[in-house]
Amino acid sequence: MKSLVSIIPLAAVDAVNVLALLAVSYVWISSASRWSYIRTAVAFMVGGICGLALTLAFSFTVILDIIHRALDALSGTVISIIGLLIALAVIAVAARGFIKPPLSLPVHRKVHPALAFVLGVITWGAQSLTSAPFYGAIAVMAKHDTATRLGLSVVFVIIALLPVAALMGALALCSQEAGHRLIVRVENILPTASRIVSAILVVAGVVGAVYAVMKLLE
Repeated sequence: MKSLVSIIPLAAVDAVNVLALLAVSYVWISSASRWSYIRTAVAFMVGGICGLALTLAFSFTVILDIIHRALDALSGTVISIIGLLIALAVIAVAARGFIKPPLSLPVHRKVHPALAFVLGVITWGAQSLTSAPFYGAIAVMAKHDTATRLGLSVVFVIIALLPVAALMGALALCSQEAGHRLIVRVENILPTASRIVSAILVVAGVVGAVYAVMKLLE
């Protein structure tokens, strides 16, 4: 029960999958009809489930062992240097996005269900492999036997998919005409919104870099 309580908030944080939410919105706006959207969005969700399942399996069989070895082998100094490099990379990418924000969205190309499935696998796989809460959940589940891990993994997957599933259902009730009107409004504020997000990432990168430098100087 204690592990389940720990898994729920970690899965809730991991559920904030901006890429997946944007992908579902993209499919909705680009679809010619409601049925076309539902078919493609469901394929995307199935791909997401497979992506999470594969990532969890990979984590328990490969990544967990690598993490244990790395933590035993790497010193605090090396870990701080790696953290500093990651923070600097985030700052560089965010600064570029601030200087040259996107001016439009690629919403004129239809997405085939097969491609949507592949994108679902990639999107949730990438989200999990770059998510600290995901690794926290792996650490919580690592101390249990296979059956318990399986049960906790199912809970994690369900919670992680809930926001996207809710958005998918809500958009299915809306017409594509509304989506086309919405995209015009979104493109009007896209440069400003992109700069705001980039600025936030720059600040986060600077905070991370300062923290890493402080660890190096200790």
